[in-house]
Amino acid sequence: MPSAIYLSPHLDDAVLSCGGQIAQMVHAEQVVHVVTVFAGDVPADAAASPFVQELHARWGLGPNPSVGRRAEDRAALGILGARATHLPFPDCVYRLGRMGAPLYPARDAIFGTVAKVEMLLIDEVVRALKRLRVPHDARVILPLTAGHHVDHQIVRAAGEQWCKMQDAACRVQVAYYEDYPYAEQPDEVTAALNQDTFESELVELDEDALAAKVAAIARYRSQISSFFADEAEMTARVRTYAEVVAAVNPQSDCGTIL
Repeated sequence: MPSAIYLSPHLDDAVLSCGGQIAQMVHAEQVVHVVTVFAGDVPADAAASPFVQELHARWGLGPNPSVGRRAEDRAALGILGARATHLPFPDCVYRLGRMGAPLYPARDAIFGTVAKVEMLLIDEVVRALKRLRVPHDARVILPLTAGHHVDHQIVRAAGEQWCKMQDAACRVQVAYYEDYPYAEQPDEVTAALNQDTFESELVELDEDALAAKVAAIARYRSQISSFFADEAEMTARVRTYAEVVAAVNPQSDCGTIL
């Protein structure tokens, strides 16, 4: 039975980008496993920057939002029929540098360069991924890093290293998804491609798959405000972007697989 493993930086990225494709794969009796890397609890020594305080207030999930966010993710993937694995690494907004200062103290910082000290974190993520069982002939789908979010960059780098380590008999196929909603801006996708040569794959969706994707995204209630004014705007934008990506075809997934 064909299988796919999506590496999701946060508890919503894979569904935002590829929820429709996941739904269709499951409907076709494929096994889909979504591994979220930065799904860990808020550390005891977490950054308490004004940025973190603003996020917590907006999310409304208490001092350790990760518990509620993991529940949202299980509910979303339950709609799609995918399996969930949550790795214990904390979101970048909580991580500290060697001097105890927040590595990413403001919104602009999380869309910049990965801090040098975090090269060790990439190695830690690779070690955690190595403990996962990779099915024979699995397809591993990584974030392309449209939007240049530091956590997306770390997951892509760790995922590429992990895939190269697989036994030759496993025959892992690697693909990338265009990170939505950052991919709404074509320049962000172009920047993420960075002159690499990929073959684009358009994923056409039927209405059931697109509806499942919208319903799954809506389960991330705490995160809707991060990208959309409300659920109605989310629904409209997801459907509109699907039409834009599809061009001639009326519906496709937000994340074109490369």
